[in-house]
This record gives sequence, structure tokens and C-alpha cells, in this order.
Amino acid sequence: MAEGTIQKNGELLSRKLERLLFAVVGLLLVFAVLAQPELSLLAGFLQIQISETGLITDPMATGGVGAALLNAAMVLLLSTLLIRWMKLPFTGTTLACLFLMAGFALLGKNLVNIAPIVVGGWLHALYRREKFAKYVYLTLYGTCLSPMVSFLMVRARPGFRWVAMGLCGLTIGFLLPAIARFTTRIHQGYNLYNVGFAAGILGLGMASILKGFGVEFASVGSWSQEGHWLLCAMMVLLLGGLFACGAALGCRSWQDYRRILHHSGRAVADFVVLDGAAPTLVNMALVGAIGLGYLLALYPQGVRLNGPLVCCLFAMTGFGAFGKHPRNVIPVMAGAVLAALIMIHVPITSPGVLLATLLCTCLAPIAGQFGWYWGVAAGFVHMTIVQNTSILHGGMNLYNNGFAAGLVCILMIPIIEAVKPEPTEE
Repeated sequence: MAEGTIQKNGELLSRKLERLLFAVVGLLLVFAVLAQPELSLLAGFLQIQISETGLITDPMATGGVGAALLNAAMVLLLSTLLIRWMKLPFTGTTLACLFLMAGFALLGKNLVNIAPIVVGGWLHALYRREKFAKYVYLTLYGTCLSPMVSFLMVRARPGFRWVAMGLCGLTIGFLLPAIARFTTRIHQGYNLYNVGFAAGILGLGMASILKGFGVEFASVGSWSQEGHWLLCAMMVLLLGGLFACGAALGCRSWQDYRRILHHSGRAVADFVVLDGAAPTLVNMALVGAIGLGYLLALYPQGVRLNGPLVCCLFAMTGFGAFGKHPRNVIPVMAGAVLAALIMIHVPITSPGVLLATLLCTCLAPIAGQFGWYWGVAAGFVHMTIVQNTSILHGGMNLYNNGFAAGLVCILMIPIIEAVKPEPTEE
């Protein structure tokens, strides 16, 4: 009887989180129409699907603010339906993955360039004679290499481009799950963006092969400055809604929330499974608010919300359900800012530095496990390394910070363990 009650409660919670994700889809759709309430919304949406992407390309500059939000809504909707079709429970793992899908649909993913990668992941499962549900999260994360699909769709010879992009996407989806399982052992769970590390390695290999055939990866970056206040309103509603949902589900005091802060965040750290949905949703709101607050603090220096920056906020918010919390993200961000101020010869308001400052929080487990000072060091080293990694994969890996973070772990974890051989989790 008790087991049946626990299972029933788990299913009820899963349905609530599923409805929450559909609500986020609705929020994106509403703001898409508010931002672009004319036929240009659909025209811009179609333009995003057939345009070249990569680091750093803002779809709001390609098709408009509303069109980019519509693209994010459709990517999130179809990804959520895929998880539902696989009959997987909705947990912190799900929230992290799907918020990342929605976010990076504002930085390079679209329905066209992720489709062949998803099919490739399904073929991987078919080849191994296992259920696709086992690989669906890895496959969705693997769509970070979708710019390579778009690149071939635009740059390959007419008559061959659709074959080239299809084969490229299938190859990525088929190979990446195997690489991602291996790379987890390398960084030992200290890099929350593990697939970004795996994708960087695969992207390095594929880009090198293509370069050997004379292919040149030229940067086609864009950076929108429109829609700032509308996007601010959307993020405030999103974060406020998450906080309100957490409070409604039972997290109404410091005692209800504080348990999350005692986790290191080292993967696998599914906060919904460990502490429940209520404190997790509150934590997601707080982590996202840290990123939003940082960007708003730079408003006088010309920083405006756009597709890539909202992408980073979605990534931080989503992983507030899977490893990140205020105690372990702030030191890493502080280290990144410190490096940008004293070492990197570009302003902290430049696009690459802004993205690195927010996305370096994938190294939050280092701060959580070893202490805030090591978190500062990790953020510092990350900021210096990430400036030189995108050239390795031609800017085709949207999770470039995850790739850089994997290299940071390879460098720092052995040193930390040598200095402090017995790390303890609080």
C-alpha cells in the first residue's frame, strides 16, 4: 500500500512538472506574439529554420524577437512531447535538459537542424537493441552540434546539401551518446555540461576532417539589441512563476529550502529526486535571478537582453534543478569576472565574456565540493581557456563553455585532489 502511494505521488508530481513545461511553452508563445504581432512572425520563423547558425548567432537578429521566441517555444514543445512519448518521469534531469533546449533555440538550434541528430540518436539505440528512452536525454543535449547541420545545408553544393546535412546530423546523433558516456569518467561529474565536452571533442574531429577537404568555417555572428524590456518582463514572469509554484507546493520557509544548499552539485544531482519539487523550483528561480541580476547591473554599460543572453538565463535556471544553487554558482561567476577584468583584453560587456560568465556555472560542483576559493579559481581558469576553444570546432559546438569546462576539469581536478586528497561533501 505504501509503495503504491509513493508511486502515485511520483506520477502526480511528474504530471505537475510536465504541465509546468507546457506553461513555459505558453509563456514563450505569448511573448512571441507580443514582440511581433504581424505576419513577419511566421516569415521570420521560417528564415531562422533555413539560416546558418553558430557561435555567436542571435536568431533575434535573423528573424526578429518574436520569431526567435516562437522557435524556442516549438523546440521546447516538441522536446517535451518526445520525453512524454518515451514515458519517462519528469524530474530535475528533465527540467535541466528541456530548459537548455528552449534556451539554445535562442542561440542556434531550430527544428530543421536538430531533427537529423535526434534520428541519429534513435539509430544508435536501434543498433544497440535498446530503448531510445535510455538515450533520449543524451540525444537532445547532442543537438548542440546542430550548427554543423545548418552550415552544410547552406554551404554545400545545391543538389547535395540535403544529403550532406542529413548524413552529418545522423553521424552526430549516432556517435555522441557513446562519447558522452566516456567523457563523464574524465571529469568525474564536476562538469554539468558533460555533453558539451563530448560534443567539443566530436566537433573537433568532424571540423578537422572537413577542413582537410578545404571547408572553411567563417564566423557569421550576430548580436541583437532589440526587445530588452520585453525580454526582461518575460524572464521576471518566468522566474516569479517558478518561485510561486515552489511556494505553492510547500517551500515557504528557509528551513524548507536550505537543504539544497548542502549539496555539492556534483553530477548526478537531481534536486527533484533528492529534495522534492518545491525547493527545486524555488532554487531554479533564485539561480536564474542571479544571472538576470548580473546582466541588469551591466545595463548602464550597454548590456541588453537578447537571444544568446536569454539562452544563458534559461540554462542557469534549468540547471537549478540539476546541480546549481546560489552557494556554488556565485564563486565561479566571481572568478570568471575577475579573470575578465585583469587578464582578458576585452570588456566584460563583450558577447563572449558575457556568455562565459553565465555559462561557466557548469563548474559549480567544484565550488560545492572543494570550497568557494576553488570555485573562484575554476571560474578564473575557465574564462581564460574558453577564449581559445571555439576555433577548434569552428564555432559549431553551441555548448562551447561545456567543452572548455571539461578541459578545466582535466587541468584542475588532479591538482585539487593532490592538494586536498580527501574532499568531503557537506
